[in-house]
Amino acid sequence: MFPWFHVKHLAWYQKVMRTFIALCIAILLLFVSAYSYVVYSFRGNATFPADCALVFGAAVSRGSQAGPAIVRRVGEAARLYREGLVERLILTGGKGEGNQKTEAEVMRGQAIRGGVQPKDIVLEENAHSTWENLLYSKNLTSDCSSVVAVSDQYHLGRIYFLALRQGWRGLMTWPAAQHAPIGAERVAFMREVFGVLYYGLFIDIVWPLTPSSDTSME
Repeated sequence: MFPWFHVKHLAWYQKVMRTFIALCIAILLLFVSAYSYVVYSFRGNATFPADCALVFGAAVSRGSQAGPAIVRRVGEAARLYREGLVERLILTGGKGEGNQKTEAEVMRGQAIRGGVQPKDIVLEENAHSTWENLLYSKNLTSDCSSVVAVSDQYHLGRIYFLALRQGWRGLMTWPAAQHAPIGAERVAFMREVFGVLYYGLFIDIVWPLTPSSDTSME
């Protein structure tokens, strides 16, 4: 052993390595837990019929047209409506930078084309994040005896967790039947895993994301 490497240095080195290994194990366990939770949430937990479907917005294409995620989410909600499984749609999503219409406006047109009666559609047009989708929509569901959140399967875990953090304990979840392309789904899934960790560890309290950063997870 090197002459300068005293026994006390060895003890310090061992302590540092034990701490480092313990930290790595803790991080790995947290990641695996979040990963498993997001996967487990894929199936949703809704029971039907339900009064209202809360449909989460997503990217608008070319300023005023439904992007792929909106098509999937609204399409699923419209199917539930046509089959008598929900009575009303609450569409939530604000206006993104450079867009002519809010996400909710675009979703409304998509829902009507899918067979939903305009009188059964309610819009929430101020939200720019999943947190705000829930926060701003809750009052709109005051006369709904049951509410099911409709979104892509990878998004459901974060929706449910954030609803619990806001004290919304009766919210159910349901996935869109159609999925994103496999590459996009994998990227979105990993973002959701880190999103669950971000909110689960309450990092948002000390390091809040901008609305655009939060939306990028969806």
